[in-house]
Amino acid sequence: MAFLLATLPFIFRCSRRPHFVRWAIAWLVPIRLLCLFFAHTYGGNIAVEAFYSAILLLLMIGGLLCCFEEKLSNVLFYFSSGFATWYISDRLFLVIASICRLNSSLVPYFTERTPSHILLYITCFLVVYLFIYFTVGKKMHALGDSEIPMQNALLFLLLDCMLTPIFYFESGAISQYNIFFYNLLNIGEIIFYIFMLLLQVQMLAAAKDRVEISTMKKLWVEEQKQYQLVKENIDAINIKCHDLKHQIRNLRTTGQVDPAYLDDLERSVSIYNSAVRTGNETLDIVLTDKRLHCASHNIQFTCIADGSGVAFMETMDIFSLFGNILDNAIECESLQPPEMRFIHLSVRTVNRMLTIHAENHFEDSLQFKDGLPVTTKADKDSHGYGMMSVRHIVEKYNGSFSISTQDKLFQIDIIMPIPCDDTGRSAG
Repeated sequence: MAFLLATLPFIFRCSRRPHFVRWAIAWLVPIRLLCLFFAHTYGGNIAVEAFYSAILLLLMIGGLLCCFEEKLSNVLFYFSSGFATWYISDRLFLVIASICRLNSSLVPYFTERTPSHILLYITCFLVVYLFIYFTVGKKMHALGDSEIPMQNALLFLLLDCMLTPIFYFESGAISQYNIFFYNLLNIGEIIFYIFMLLLQVQMLAAAKDRVEISTMKKLWVEEQKQYQLVKENIDAINIKCHDLKHQIRNLRTTGQVDPAYLDDLERSVSIYNSAVRTGNETLDIVLTDKRLHCASHNIQFTCIADGSGVAFMETMDIFSLFGNILDNAIECESLQPPEMRFIHLSVRTVNRMLTIHAENHFEDSLQFKDGLPVTTKADKDSHGYGMMSVRHIVEKYNGSFSISTQDKLFQIDIIMPIPCDDTGRSAG
């Protein structure tokens, strides 16, 4: 039961199945009864004990799957974490108890099933569990719902199941001859299982990174398709608008159409014809597309941009960087009253440094994690990668990136050094 409790801090954060309490009772009661039955029937036979232990392990894994909505690989992974935690507490208890028994006056108090012996076990249990929870457990929780590959989960579980009996036999044999080496072996086992837990944390972090990289690659492919589509659409719109403006001028001079109507029509056409000109074709495409989107959503968009400063960046990096910044702002402003919607963007070059500043109206509160705002959407697995992509691009060019929410403004500030070419001139 102590072993089972050791698993709960790792898996309890997972989603529970409907009727969780009923499932838990229907699972824990039989396990407890089996534990009592096995304890009184195995008779010291090692083979029988191993068989009983295997049955209990399978029942506990099955019970966890019944109580929590989690993949089998993750259940096995968290189960092995609980295994390691339980074993650490058990070895610590044995070390302290054996040291206490070195004093002959304390031997009666630390024989099995005495109150002080049981109290020591419970104390070691609580100390180790709390320590593991606030160090390893919380780090695992912070890494989110990463999916662990089945081969990795099985590897940890098999290591636990294979090494633990070996350690038990070794420590049991050595305890009969030399208490010093007995304690030294137990301490070594404690260090080994702590290392296993830390390795599991790193494995979770790697699993999360794989998911993020895979998602960002998919977004990157979609952004490439979007870039080509936006470029083609804007080129087509500019051609059509240019021709239409000429037709309107000719109609004004030769036809009998109401001039006020023609003025209104020309203003509407001008919205789509007045492309942003910054000196960088890719930045022009992004800003023109976002300006059209803002116009259709009654968002006031102001922009002061020197596109020459971004020339050192790759085309898709420019498109992704500014696209994600402005998409985030547009999405936020679309939720505001029409009279309060605005977005401002400035792109400048100062002392061979590219500076980007974007701001929009914002009155809500945000939580930050690792310097990035946590998405407020329910589907967190599919959102929140825009700002992550922005930071990735900025770090790619050795820049710095910050976000602030002050004075009812959501502000993004980016600074990136402009590299020099072989002649010593700025690449931009």
